[in-house]
Amino acid sequence: MELISKKQCPKCNAEVSEVDYFCSHCGKSLKSKPADTSVSKQALVYFVSLFIAPFGLGYAFKYLRESDKKAKIIGVVSLILTIVAMVAVIIISKKFFEGMYSSLNLINSGLY
Repeated sequence: MELISKKQCPKCNAEVSEVDYFCSHCGKSLKSKPADTSVSKQALVYFVSLFIAPFGLGYAFKYLRESDKKAKIIGVVSLILTIVAMVAVIIISKKFFEGMYSSLNLINSGLY
């Protein structure tokens, strides 16, 4: 039979188990829950990073803060995808507005 070691809560000094995530007396977080690195979660993170670019930054920084090497890689990939997507949106928007501006100039000059 394996015994679970005990420790004290840093906030209320109640005795808690080493495996507890929260103190059962005061609710203080005792350790952070590791980030999900499953394939389905990675797909969601990469999808958000690429197609909803600004929100990808949240995932990127969340995973970069983790101590797990796999989580850090997910964070780096998410950050790169977010930057690529934001640059692409800027370039596409610039081209679109340049086209609209030139069309409006043609219409205003009567050449259209």
